[in-house]
Amino acid sequence: TRILILPGFGNDSRDYTMEGSLVSSLQRRGWEESQIDVLPVKRSDWLQVFWRGALDLEFWKGTAPPNRPAFRWYLERISNKVQALQENEYMILLGHSAGGWLARAAVGYGAQEEQSELSIDIEKIKAIVTLGAPNLPPPPQVMDMTRGALRITNEEFPGAFHAPDTKYVTVIGEAIQGKKQERKSPLEPTSVTGFAYNSYEVVCGDGTTIGDGVVPTCSAHVDGATQLTLQGVFHSINAPDQWYGADKVIDEWHDIMLDEIATTPAKFDPMKIFSQSR
Repeated sequence: TRILILPGFGNDSRDYTMEGSLVSSLQRRGWEESQIDVLPVKRSDWLQVFWRGALDLEFWKGTAPPNRPAFRWYLERISNKVQALQENEYMILLGHSAGGWLARAAVGYGAQEEQSELSIDIEKIKAIVTLGAPNLPPPPQVMDMTRGALRITNEEFPGAFHAPDTKYVTVIGEAIQGKKQERKSPLEPTSVTGFAYNSYEVVCGDGTTIGDGVVPTCSAHVDGATQLTLQGVFHSINAPDQWYGADKVIDEWHDIMLDEIATTPAKFDPMKIFSQSR
């Protein structure tokens, strides 16, 4: 079994391979370097969402599914990685932030297509695990920043769509409750709770709810998935010891993921992990 890490919106592949990040935490739990891939994404690649979308009328109308140009490039990269698997290899899609719902979209559309740049053999996908992903679209009165892609993903492939053969695990941290910031001057920096308020309001329409500082809890879980809500866990590596990929946090979801797919890493040694975490 291999793991493919799917970067979130605005993230670079290197965010997950730097020392102390997600890849090193997985390796400390017995995964070999050869078993872990990070989808090749540069920070600048995310500009494609805007310039490709700008040329697509459906994007402007807010009715563009993720297999349209704005996000298609990301789905194609996932498909390329899955198609490269050997006959006896299987994959866990581990999506952080937007990488989570894009994993669901890639598998959904990919399983419907044969011999195309989006094709995915669903039998190769053991699990879809999302970390701090906005899996649910905002309510109708709130503009969908994905221009329809997230909403349509949920309409076409609701909940744990490919279960039980493909397992679904949704993980969200509860660390910050949003609070609207009343600035005394335009130069006043955005507070942590103020940033959370702005982000939550865009994602779910309620800035005062609670979540990981970027994604609210109410948007993270899908029906039929194993749902994990982790206290005190933040969205990104900006909180290096308290985010999903941190060595102090990963055991709160990693072992449950393994239980779901009934497997262990190549060099799994629980006593080694215990001694390193002390």
